[in-house]
Amino acid sequence: MKNLKFVFALLLSIFSLTAFCQQKVRAVDIAGSYPLQISAHKTTLLIFPAPIEDGDRGDGSISAERVAKVSNLLKVKAVDSAMQESTLHVVTSDGKIYSFNVTYNPAPSQLTIDVSKLPYRTKASFKGVSLNEKEIESYAATMLGAAPFVTGVKAKANGLKIKLESIYIKDDVLFFRYNLCNDTHIGYNAYEPRFSIRDRSRAKRTAIQDTEIEPIYIQFKGKPEDANGQSIVVAFAKFTIAENKNLVMALSESNGDRNLECKLSQKQLLKAKAFSY
Repeated sequence: MKNLKFVFALLLSIFSLTAFCQQKVRAVDIAGSYPLQISAHKTTLLIFPAPIEDGDRGDGSISAERVAKVSNLLKVKAVDSAMQESTLHVVTSDGKIYSFNVTYNPAPSQLTIDVSKLPYRTKASFKGVSLNEKEIESYAATMLGAAPFVTGVKAKANGLKIKLESIYIKDDVLFFRYNLCNDTHIGYNAYEPRFSIRDRSRAKRTAIQDTEIEPIYIQFKGKPEDANGQSIVVAFAKFTIAENKNLVMALSESNGDRNLECKLSQKQLLKAKAFSY
């Protein structure tokens, strides 16, 4: 199978890296730096949770190739055994940058790495909100253990069911917890959910466009095929919506056509509870 060369743009300075990030990704989705050992005699395969869009090698001592027809796989190898410590940045279609500190090892301990299972870090702070990373993660964990109280916000199709279970607010951050279930025997792999504010009469007024809003934090727990389904906690900078609009959560299947939309009205949004601490 013929490999397609992975296109890397060399970032000449910290300033140019910042500019690249602003254009390609949301700043809140910059992952922490991971150690990566590679060899000149063995290929290391990186598996990303979303398709690869772009990237950067620290220097030419690293060879990186996407696997043809498999958009989320990257093969990495050292050009020769004399390589010095370097870096690798990978940008995925869900708006995340993965950063790797690359060193040479003739016999790497791992040759197949699922990046989604590496310890993930978002930035320590988020633009426009008062809560930092650790605080948001703490409230998200609390939300996972709380009893659901929202009803009537749900959708189902093609053996899939999505429902909103709870809404909380802490200072200037809104938290939503969804539950996704797959009642079929065909596994459901979705891209990161997209959120937009949509006029309820859009179907009659096709010129009106959705206004996309970007979460500052997303956490997944479990799988849609699990007995209790998959929990999805999403945090946003505080917002409200007009009476004639909905907040729409859209899920799109990777390599499939099972898509879902879950709509939340202003009345339901205003039922958000405050955290007690």
